[in-house]
Amino acid sequence: MTMHTKTNGRERELRAAWQLPAGIHNKEFDYVSGEDAYSPRFFQYRGSWYDVCDGFMPTGNMPHGVAAWQGESYFSAVGIRYTSDYEAVVVTYCHW
Repeated sequence: MTMHTKTNGRERELRAAWQLPAGIHNKEFDYVSGEDAYSPRFFQYRGSWYDVCDGFMPTGNMPHGVAAWQGESYFSAVGIRYTSDYEAVVVTYCHW
C-alpha cells in the first residue's frame, strides 16, 4: 500500500486555550485548565482545532519531516513537525 502525503508548507501558529475562538475551548478542550490554558499548544487545520499535547504520537516511520501524527481514520492521519522555535507547526495530511 502506498502512502500519499500533502502539505502546503504553511506554518500554523500555536495558540493558548485563552486565544481560541469563543466557545471552542469550552466545547472541545474543557480538559485544559490552570497554567496549561496559557501554554501555546493548539492549531487549526482544515476547519478543525487540534491539541499537540493530546493524541499526537511521536514517530520515526512517517514521511521525512513529520515529527508526530494523529490518526483521523483507518486510512488517514494528520502529521506535524515543529518549526525551529517551537511556536508553530507545519501540517501534513497522510493517506493510504
